[in-house]
Amino acid sequence: MKIKVFRSPRLLLATVAQGRTILRGFGFLFRARKLLALGVFAGALALGAWIFPHDHALLAKIHIWRGDQEDLARRIAWFLGTWGDYPTYNVPLALAIWLYGVGTKSSAWRRIAVICFLGATLAGLFDDLFRLTLGRARPDAPVPDGFYGITYAFSGGFQSFPSGHAAAVFGTAAALIVTDLPLGLLTTVFALGVVWARMELDRHYPSDVVVGSIIGVYFGLMVGFGAKLRRSRPLNRARPSSDESLRGKSLHS
Repeated sequence: MKIKVFRSPRLLLATVAQGRTILRGFGFLFRARKLLALGVFAGALALGAWIFPHDHALLAKIHIWRGDQEDLARRIAWFLGTWGDYPTYNVPLALAIWLYGVGTKSSAWRRIAVICFLGATLAGLFDDLFRLTLGRARPDAPVPDGFYGITYAFSGGFQSFPSGHAAAVFGTAAALIVTDLPLGLLTTVFALGVVWARMELDRHYPSDVVVGSIIGVYFGLMVGFGAKLRRSRPLNRARPSSDESLRGKSLHS
């Protein structure tokens, strides 16, 4: 009589192992490309500083709808902004992909789920280093625009720069662009809708979403390419060279 083994613990352990491997690949790539990281973050801050003086004018141009169209636009924006958040979008999406991998018995899809999750998580955590210390007032906050520091940063109206929504959704989208292009393109379209929604609802300025998006794209790409790097290196080491294969054949002939 065959005994069926409960596979969930095995799958969870395998997923954790995949996550560790992907993080090692990300760490290796990050250390090997330190100047790239410095350039990306410096460029993002420079671009944000350049946009900053024009934030109010640019935000006013985003509100192009009037009357019933404005009501419809804000309802759509509310939907995208609410369901495009980390706990309501990034985590459920990664879980859905992982469950699909479990159902189809596909290790590749479970791995994509881990990459998707890590891209959003790392981008969001890095984004929070600034969002929760700079304390920029949101556009709808009843105070003048500015950076109020860490004292105010844990209040809801002072977490505008950079956008956490933008970092998380583009962290997922960029990671999926590398690992599954059709799904990556679909999530990129959704990410663009989310960053528009956050501005339409007066929750972020343009500079907030631009810098947040750059952070998300950087971490998503680094996780995606880091995962590919860690996957290919063991295969290259394990594969014998042509000379070694010929020597092996001659010994057995």
